Amino acid sequence: MRKKRWPWVVLTLLLSLLIGKHVLLDSAAEPSGKYVIDVDALHRVATAQGGLPEQIEVEKIADFAFPQTFAVAGGGFHMHPMILLAHRVLWPNRSLIIDTAMAPEASKEMPGSHADAAAYGRLQAALLHANTIIVTHEHEDHVGGLAKAPNFSALADKILLTQEQLSSPKLKREDFAPGTLESLKPLSYNGLYLVAPGVVLQKAPGHSPGSQLIYVELANGTRYLFIGDIAWTAENIQTKIGRPGLAKLLMKEDRGAVAAQLQALSELPKDVHVVIAHDPVTYARDVKAGLFHQGFSGL
Repeated sequence: MRKKRWPWVVLTLLLSLLIGKHVLLDSAAEPSGKYVIDVDALHRVATAQGGLPEQIEVEKIADFAFPQTFAVAGGGFHMHPMILLAHRVLWPNRSLIIDTAMAPEASKEMPGSHADAAAYGRLQAALLHANTIIVTHEHEDHVGGLAKAPNFSALADKILLTQEQLSSPKLKREDFAPGTLESLKPLSYNGLYLVAPGVVLQKAPGHSPGSQLIYVELANGTRYLFIGDIAWTAENIQTKIGRPGLAKLLMKEDRGAVAAQLQALSELPKDVHVVIAHDPVTYARDVKAGLFHQGFSGL
């Protein structure tokens, strides 16, 4: 009798594994409500004071890779290339940094990583020259350049981390020197917030508590929306399929909120250029199209 039970044990185990794979790796989340991106309102706030920025530069700080199914639920286990970027918005007499990537020694911990030390050096120089520093969210691959900045005290007055970012459990406080985060004044806002002429913030919690959209409009009318990690690849937006259930388990991501944001992003006007922080395909396409100038200049 005992031997006859083995087939059922094996079958139960196989079914459990299949269900686990479906829940953790293959299933997409449904939107938990509606997320609104009012592009007309963003435009009005961005342009209200005039003096819009003239161009945006980009640095690719590092390459790495994750299995495709970690980026897109059900995507399979082949390795999906990813990148770390930092952007620099330029006016004739000022500059603003969006996201600060992470130090080369920290990025080595990421699978398949290759860091560009020269690009990271230019980022650190640009931080010192910048008037304002903002981030799409508080994860270490976006704030790591701040955490390891050689002269944080020289940057403190320029850094605008939101209240949600600074209080988030996803912010690795141990990466920052003692007292540095406490020296920052949290940014609190509701609705749309004008950081500088042409640059507007909108909260987008989901991937992390402090996630936010950053809208940028240039003087020539070109419009960008920096979305941080709402999507890791353009496929997330095109298919409206986000990361798998494992993202909730490992990153504590609100997958329903992210699904609602992906839906909203898929409905944006075609002239709004969505900037995906980790997608090498859209990065290469945008640089080729002249939407970004490669490399931080004049440092």
